[in-house]
Amino acid sequence: MKILQVNKFFYLRRGAERYFFNLIKLLEEHGQTVMPFAMHDIRNLPSKYQDFFARHTDLSRPEYSLAALKKIRNIIYNREAQADVAELIQRTHPDIAHVHNIYHQLSPSILPVFKHFGLPVVMTVHDFKLISPDYSIFSHGRSTEDYLRHKYFNTIIHRTVKGSLGASVVAALASYIHDTTGIYRKNIDRLIAPSQFVKQLLVRHGWPGSTITVIPHFVDTARRLPPKTGKGYMLYVGALEPGKGIDAVLKTLYKEKIDVAWHIAGDGSARGSLVALAEKYHLQHQVSFLGQLDDAALTEEIRNCDFVIAPSRQYETFGLAVLEAFAAAKPVLAANQGALPELVHPAVGRLFNPYQSDSLAQTLRAMMTDPDLAAKGKAGYELAKAEYGAEEHYQKIMHVYQSLLG
Repeated sequence: MKILQVNKFFYLRRGAERYFFNLIKLLEEHGQTVMPFAMHDIRNLPSKYQDFFARHTDLSRPEYSLAALKKIRNIIYNREAQADVAELIQRTHPDIAHVHNIYHQLSPSILPVFKHFGLPVVMTVHDFKLISPDYSIFSHGRSTEDYLRHKYFNTIIHRTVKGSLGASVVAALASYIHDTTGIYRKNIDRLIAPSQFVKQLLVRHGWPGSTITVIPHFVDTARRLPPKTGKGYMLYVGALEPGKGIDAVLKTLYKEKIDVAWHIAGDGSARGSLVALAEKYHLQHQVSFLGQLDDAALTEEIRNCDFVIAPSRQYETFGLAVLEAFAAAKPVLAANQGALPELVHPAVGRLFNPYQSDSLAQTLRAMMTDPDLAAKGKAGYELAKAEYGAEEHYQKIMHVYQSLLG
């Protein structure tokens, strides 16, 4: 089968890209032919299809210029990306298109192209952009569906996109146009939700449940190195962004005088403020910011930790870092909301209320002194092996493809 895999970034940026590349590798290992389509970027991994990639669009910071008007147009409908993907299809003749994160830089303009060429379209949901202009349903320090009742207004008035009025207006406008034209719903044949939580949320906000298949992400436990005894630290893996709960953990460590070493692996727009907060609380000798790690270094960090913490205050669609922890036989301390409770239960870790400092402090102390950490880690590994393996994931993905191809 010839499969077009589409994501706006073609470098290892966040969890969505990690899954994107893992899926490509999995498909190719099973003899499938994969053609990627993405956006040009100097950080991209090499690809023999890169000449077809769309022009680079930098949206890292708000702009107010004539050039910004073209970017706004492309966020709503990118005709250049549309032409680029059409050329790739004409040259390679794929059987099906599987899209991931295409918002803003590529835009949904590419979706009608797939339908023009008769390609079924599958989309894996990595965030909440389909129902929320700002991706996350996060405002005023918490995730809440109340935000969606007046989502366009709330996005603008609360400046939920990069803290910028201009960026928030553009995001709200683009979402309004895409929603009213139905460009996503008319051109996507099947959504893949990585959790029941995501499916239920999408259904509550207008997506037909019959078009959504739940397929959790996967981890290849067969290639994992043997587990190691922890070296006395907890580990966070992921983006350093508002809503991830890192600031709340820092405040709790300071307020409750909890003496635990904490390694933070990842990068993002909030890194500077988080480093400053750690220094303000005199935690710089207790908390280590490691930055973005390559796969080998990240694997070692996970293998050497005592447990992984996932403290997000915003809804998570899945929790790939949790699965990576289980694959290394490490237990997980996680926020009790979003998709995380589908992964973390008492046999493999602990849950806490991310909005209550006392809950975090109590659960963290219990985790630090838990005599059964190794047993929880082993149970997590067995769970990952039994329910989130690569081969099972491949079979489920191929079943979706084949059901659409007839």
